[in-house]
Amino acid sequence: MAFNENDKVNGEPAREPGNIFPSRGEALGVLMFTFFAFLVVGVIGESALGKVQIVVGELLVVVPAYFFSRWRKYDLTAVFRIRPVGWRIVMASFMIGLSMTIVADELDRLMGMLLPFPEELAAVLKHLLIASSFFDWLIIFLGAVVLAGLFEEMLFRGFVQNALEQYGDVTRAILWTALLFAAFHVNPWWLAQIIVLGVILGVLAWKSDSIIPGAIVHAINNAISVVFINVGENKIEIIEWHGHIHPLLLLAALAALVFSLRLFYQYCDEESEIPTLINTSND
Repeated sequence: MAFNENDKVNGEPAREPGNIFPSRGEALGVLMFTFFAFLVVGVIGESALGKVQIVVGELLVVVPAYFFSRWRKYDLTAVFRIRPVGWRIVMASFMIGLSMTIVADELDRLMGMLLPFPEELAAVLKHLLIASSFFDWLIIFLGAVVLAGLFEEMLFRGFVQNALEQYGDVTRAILWTALLFAAFHVNPWWLAQIIVLGVILGVLAWKSDSIIPGAIVHAINNAISVVFINVGENKIEIIEWHGHIHPLLLLAALAALVFSLRLFYQYCDEESEIPTLINTSND
């Protein structure tokens, strides 16, 4: 799979790096620092912070890259791809998010057959993400859904992928960012599905030159996962078939994913020609 710069939204070529974007070394250095800070919060957070560690951890995801970019006087809007998109792209992103979540769930089940998820880690994950009060729901959705969707996309598809794109091949930039995204989660049991999700998110960010579509997809995936964890496995048997997603539902999700990605590409190409509330609000 290879991507041509002329396929980007509005057909715009890559911008000259100049003093706008970090170098690959800077991006990877900041990512490594962020990774270790994230690990520290994970180690000490459960006993000291409880569920609040989810919010603190997600804040740490973007804070180092933000302050580094301010220190280097980079264009924050360009570096983090904070670009508005049209409402049609937003709707296509919702479709991609819903269908991709179903496909990722089946990938998770297939991976579980090859590499079963440890019960001890499953218990830790459930303890962290199961809500027992309104405050728990607020903290979990703020951290695991809203902030994770936005800040992780700012770091990976914005700060990191942008740097790799500007100084190298787009295809490699997307793939390497997906691999780094998967490694950041320190979860070999979810490796395949996180890489696949990371590639999709990378394509969305590259094509639209915005993190908004990816943040929507990311947030939907996390939100559905949180709901499923809290609802319990016995309540979602209606969508299962012998321990897997029902074949008809999976086929429908795959068809919807392909269809919505085609729409996404089409809408990105047409966005500059069709005024919308979002993409004309800053004119």
